[in-house]
Parts: sequence; structure tokens; C-alpha cells
Amino acid sequence: MTDLTRAARLIGYEDLARSVGVDPRQELRRVGIALRALGEPESLISYVAFLRLLENTAANGSCPDFGLRLARAQDLSSLGPLAVLVGHAQTLAEAAEFAGRYLFVHTPANRIGLAPVPLDPSQTDLTLSIETSGKAPRRQGFELSLAFVARVLQLLGGGRIRPRLALVPHVRLAPLSAYTAAFGCPVEFEAPVAGLRLATADLERPLPKHDPMLKRLAQAYLDQNFPKGQERIADSVRELVRQFLGVGQATQQCIAGALSIHPRSLQRRLENEGCRFVDIVDDVRRELLVQLLDRSARPNLAQVSLTLGYSEQAALSRSCRRWFDCSPTELHRRRQAAQRRA
Repeated sequence: MTDLTRAARLIGYEDLARSVGVDPRQELRRVGIALRALGEPESLISYVAFLRLLENTAANGSCPDFGLRLARAQDLSSLGPLAVLVGHAQTLAEAAEFAGRYLFVHTPANRIGLAPVPLDPSQTDLTLSIETSGKAPRRQGFELSLAFVARVLQLLGGGRIRPRLALVPHVRLAPLSAYTAAFGCPVEFEAPVAGLRLATADLERPLPKHDPMLKRLAQAYLDQNFPKGQERIADSVRELVRQFLGVGQATQQCIAGALSIHPRSLQRRLENEGCRFVDIVDDVRRELLVQLLDRSARPNLAQVSLTLGYSEQAALSRSCRRWFDCSPTELHRRRQAAQRRA
């Protein structure tokens, strides 16, 4: 179920694909999405196939900003039943909380949440992740989702809420002007997380379309028709660890504080999910190491060590040998060779 998404993700796709010289129906058939999905936004399609569709269309249409453009054709209504709840939230913080709780109704493979910016309480990151069981390129998917969220922020706040920084987790694909037009703010590429950085004060700004009655009705409808168990706290911890590693704040106490729970309560909840905090930190460090080594402008190993929260480079080397049975330099060589053969 986590690899399905509502076909509403295809809103605007057909016209945009044709505008860049691509046959949309041929591309849909190529990735295995039924043509009828174009006219049935409430039907479910493979999310992995959708991600491949975006990448293929961007490549075949020589349109590197395809995902950014597609976001312009979609608005809050494309979220289906979730749109009413988010659209009538009291504040942006409440809208984000609703999105994090009920986004599975629209796309179970996406997760959204709020994470404090380490050492800067005046700013908060609205983070987005893509979790799929199948392998698929995600760059266009990330850009579509981030640009869509930026558009929703503008719609919710009546144009008064804008991100301060867009965090894009890969290299720049299109001219910088395309990103500026989509986000309306500076962009950090190859960021450790995908997200939009906001002024913390904006999270409590009253939203102009807040309607308590419609909000209650929408939430009751979602709870009744789309029941789901409590989200795993391990997922929230993982996102915060990625945020806090580089500033040396990825401790159990700091993460528990960001989640507003006691460190012992965090430990118990993780144990109930079969997880340990130290293992989550270790997993995140391993994933980030690979991402950093694959960057076009690879940082030196001293910088990599600091980004992963190590106090010395020797600790990074020991961890790399434990994970991959080689040094960081050798791991980089191996991955470069594998990419050349691909």
C-alpha cells in the first residue's frame, strides 16, 4: 500500500507533457500506468511508476524543470479529502500537523513534518521524505513535491507566508531562475534533507480561511474512512537526527526535547517499536556518508566527519570499515567505478 498514490498526482501532466513535445499516453504505457488514470483522480497508481514517469518525461522532453512546472498546475484541491482539513486549519503549524498525520490518504510513501533548525529557534524546517520499496529516481519527484508544498503555503497564508530557504537534496537540474520562480526564495542544493525553511513565527500565524466547523467535519470524515495506527516515533527520530547531526546535537536528550517528551519515554517508545536510538543514528550516518561521497562537489573527509557528527576523522574511518569493510576513500572509488559501469 505504501507504494500507491492517488492519480490526482497526474493533474496537469497531459497538457504539460504535450507542451514539451512528449506523447503523454506513450509515456504512461511505458511505465505501466493505465491511461484511464488521467481522468480518475481518486484512483490509485504505482508511486514508483509515477516517479519514473516524471524522470522519463523530463529527459525525453529536454525539460529538466518538469517537476517544478507540474507543481504550478496543481493546487490544494489535488489533495482530495485532506484538502478541506488542511485548508481550514487554524495555523500553519496545525496544517502541517494534519498533513503529517493524514498524508497517507494521498500518498503513503511521502512523509512531512516539522523540525527545529539546530541552534536557531527563529527558524523551522518543513521536511519532506520519499519512502518506497522499489528503486526509482526521485529527483523530479522531490522537486514536484517541494514546489507543490511552497504553492500550498502561499495559498494557505493568502500570499503572506513564504519560505526563507528551499532545501533540495540533489544537484541543480535546471536554471536557477526556475527554482526561484517555484520557491520564491534562495535554494540550497545537495542539502541533507528535503524541505522548506520557514520563520518559526509564521507557524503560529492565523490562517485566513480557518473554519472550526469544516475542520471538525473533515477530520471526522478522515478518521472514519481512513483509519490508521499511530505513526512510528522511529521515523520522527530519524528525520531529526539528520537535522541535528552536523551541529553535534543528535543526542537522545536533544531529540527528545525536540519531540517534547522525556528521554526515558523516547527510549521506551523506541524499544516498543523494536528500535534503539544508537542504531538509528548509525543508520543515518551510513546513509549520509554515501550521499556525501556521491556529491558532484565532494567535501573533504574532515568536513564529512563533522557533517556526520564525529569529533575526529578516525571515528569516521572506523565506522566506514564496519559498514563497508573499506576506508571512505576506497568506498568513494568503488562507487565512482560502479557509476561509470552503469
